[in-house]
Amino acid sequence: MKAGLAVLCLVLFARAAGATPVEKMYYVGEAKLSSPAGQSFGSQAFLLEKTHDPDHRLIVERAIVVKPDGAVDEFTMNLQVQGDAFTIKDTKATVQGTGTLFGPAWHWTYFKAIYKSTNGAQIEDENYMTDPEVLVARKKISGPDAKVLMYMDITLKATTPKTFELLASALLKK
Repeated sequence: MKAGLAVLCLVLFARAAGATPVEKMYYVGEAKLSSPAGQSFGSQAFLLEKTHDPDHRLIVERAIVVKPDGAVDEFTMNLQVQGDAFTIKDTKATVQGTGTLFGPAWHWTYFKAIYKSTNGAQIEDENYMTDPEVLVARKKISGPDAKVLMYMDITLKATTPKTFELLASALLKK
């Protein structure tokens, strides 16, 4: 009995030791919106919780966005990773697409992707992640006719999990 218990403990320990830990990162920042000609459309406040789960080949990005009119939206994107490529879908089933990751696995420094929205819009997305404390992204949003509608230039800085949760809970109570 003791030998069987010892073997079971060793097997469970080996599995646990082989598991790659899930990494969560938290960011706060702003998205500046502009027309194709550079005219400002205002800005949006952003909170981002980013989860890397290598064992499930999954990146989850949960964004809480405060629009210029004060309305708050929450979006969750799931990036299913396969090597240096990924597919992306949001939990509301309104966006899907594909992209490519660059840099060391699970510590990527850049990605580029194209998403299609159910309303016909196309989003070209570039994310620069060379510094884990800062994320910078540019999204080009085009209509179904491929005409550029706007750009989003996003800058996010790392924050603590506690600060993220306090801000998120306050915003989502509205």
